[in-house]
Amino acid sequence: MKKRFWPYFFVFIQFSSLAFLFASAPMIAKSMHWMLVEAVGFFLGILSILNMGIGNFKVTPVPKDDAKFVATGIYEWVRHPMYFAQLLMVAALVIEYFTWTRMIVLAILCVNLLFKIRFEEKKLLLHFPEYKEYMQKSWRFLPYFF
Repeated sequence: MKKRFWPYFFVFIQFSSLAFLFASAPMIAKSMHWMLVEAVGFFLGILSILNMGIGNFKVTPVPKDDAKFVATGIYEWVRHPMYFAQLLMVAALVIEYFTWTRMIVLAILCVNLLFKIRFEEKKLLLHFPEYKEYMQKSWRFLPYFF
C-alpha cells in the first residue's frame, strides 16, 4: 500500500492544483506577453511528450516496466521539461489574474512538483543504470538555474 500511495498522492495534488488554477480564472492570458509565456509552456509540454514518445509517457512518477530511456532532444538539457512547461503556463495565468489564493495554490503545486521530481528520480535511478550519468550532464528543471 505504501509503495502505491506516494505516486498517486503527488498526481492528486498536481491535478487538483491545476484544476483549481484553470477553474478559478480564464485559461488564456489577456496580455500579449503573458499569452506568449503561456504558449511557450504549452508548446514545450507538447514537444516534451512527443520527444519522450507517447507510449513512454506516464502520469505517475514511476517508470513503465518497458520504458525506454530518453536523453535526446529537449531531454538532453532538462530532465523534467513537462513540469517546467506546466509551471510556465499556470504562472503566467496566476500573475495575469492574481489573487492570493491562486498564488498559494501555485506555491503548493511548485512544492509538490519538487517532491514528485525527487521521488521520480529515485525510481529512474533504479530503473535505468545510465540515469546517474545523465543527471550529471543535464539540468533538473531549468537550464543554467536548477
